[in-house]
Amino acid sequence: MIIGIDIDDTLTDTFDFFQPCVAEFFGLDIEFLKAHNISCNNIPAPWNENELEFCRAYYDDLAPETPFKPDAAWGMARLHEMGHRTVVITARTPDFYTDPYATTRLELENGHIEYDKLVCTLDKKSACLAEGVELFIDDSVKNCTAVNSEGIPVLLFECKANADTKTDFTRVSSWAEIIELVKEMQKQH
Repeated sequence: MIIGIDIDDTLTDTFDFFQPCVAEFFGLDIEFLKAHNISCNNIPAPWNENELEFCRAYYDDLAPETPFKPDAAWGMARLHEMGHRTVVITARTPDFYTDPYATTRLELENGHIEYDKLVCTLDKKSACLAEGVELFIDDSVKNCTAVNSEGIPVLLFECKANADTKTDFTRVSSWAEIIELVKEMQKQH
């Protein structure tokens, strides 16, 4: 099976890692951000005019240092052991990064993440179609909805940014859960 996989808050713990940067950049108290569940991946609409500036100020330097979920490297290695092809599909472009591919490769290397291909694009639905993705894993309800609209099964990685969003997508909170669900999918095929 070809599996498309997001990075931020799917492989990594981006939300918590970047929250102090959001506080610093926007001049807000970190406790305010925590109380309102705000970080880099769900900046409120009124602040969006400064989002690009925020990205350029932090992403190149900090993204490679973002901590990975405790079982992410194991989960990605396990998918390969099971014979799956993994395509990392991340919403990173030159608008946000000087070189999204170089920065992201370094980040994945730092996390000891095995993968077959890296695609940096905001259009994850088109990337999934182009790569023949048969299962997509992301923390964004919007991305999951777009990909699923093409009939591709999705798993929604639970995170603070989507915790209050109602959806019928299957939610996962660890790579161990993902591996078990993938095993079940294999049995059904």
